[in-house]
Amino acid sequence: MSFFAIILSAFTVFTALGVVLSRRPLNSALWLVATLFLVAGHFAYLDAHFLAVIQVMLYAGAIMVLVIFVIMLLGIRDGGEFDKVALYKGLAVGLVLAGFVVIVGGAALRELEGLELVGSTRPSSILTASGGGVKQIGQSMFTDFLLPFELTSILLLAAIVGAVVLTLEPKRLLSAGRGLEAKRRAAGAES
Repeated sequence: MSFFAIILSAFTVFTALGVVLSRRPLNSALWLVATLFLVAGHFAYLDAHFLAVIQVMLYAGAIMVLVIFVIMLLGIRDGGEFDKVALYKGLAVGLVLAGFVVIVGGAALRELEGLELVGSTRPSSILTASGGGVKQIGQSMFTDFLLPFELTSILLLAAIVGAVVLTLEPKRLLSAGRGLEAKRRAAGAES
């Protein structure tokens, strides 16, 4: 593992913690944009340039614009039940740190023991050997993986509709004398 990969991983973990620990939803979304850009950096480092570009265009671009639009449209504020949020944040931070320790520990053991992992060849050499260019990836996505691709779009649509439904405020009933009928009566009494 090179020094660049370690620094990139540290920044990625830092921004992911920013997503989890931010108190405001908009700040969390912006931290997530930074995290997605850093994940694209990981893809580029592994010579998966197509995935890096798709990561930036699709996730950091289109989907995060939609998420930020929903946050701004609904006016989601701070708050909620702090005890549950703190529990979930603590659990998320613990899992992220445990995953980071496992990854760094595995890389350190590999370096110390000089072991070759299965699949340690560069991804670009595997893709070019098997013909995994953009055309083959697109053809595979829309033939072999069409159902998961469509289910993902339905899942994203359901998540947006669910967010809108959860944040709707119930309609308040008008008190007596404030409705349209009361205005008509008041207009008729004046004449």
